Amino acid sequence: MRDGVGVEARALTTLVAAVLPRAWRRDSPWHGESHWRCVAATGLELGDAVSGTDPVVVLCFGLLHDTRRENETYDPGHGPRAETFAKELRAEGLLDLKDPRFESLAAALRLHSDGQVSADPTIGSCWDADRLHLPRVSIEPDPTLFSTHAAHGAARLSSAAALREYGAPGWDALVASAAAG
Repeated sequence: MRDGVGVEARALTTLVAAVLPRAWRRDSPWHGESHWRCVAATGLELGDAVSGTDPVVVLCFGLLHDTRRENETYDPGHGPRAETFAKELRAEGLLDLKDPRFESLAAALRLHSDGQVSADPTIGSCWDADRLHLPRVSIEPDPTLFSTHAAHGAARLSSAAALREYGAPGWDALVASAAAG
């Protein structure tokens, strides 16, 4: 393992360990930790196919995007609350991203449920990963809302469905994938 990769993996592992006990509704069957891992895994898969995607930001998005949901239904403030949580983690030294990377994560978190698309490959991969898992709440993803070419097609929907059915990789494997990316 390259030194930089090892340092980044340790920082991400520390972040995961700090976030999980502080997350709201972690055990939620629709918006809890299992979903977060699915979104992270799908985002990393998309990022492999989309040039310019930052896998560390994608992992952080998967981890944080629904950690501040107040309910299982309509919760328009959960994205901005997730952004605020990310800012708190950064201020505590737990989320070690330089300004451009953090700004990308903050925007992805804040706007992820607003029905937008993004030309930014990292933000697009984050949002598409979350949208590919909408069938878990009986919503079919709208292909016109996919930001990346990689999100389109039955194979991508099937891959996301398999993660929901059989379980996404654990955080250690996701961290290793993001740090190596």
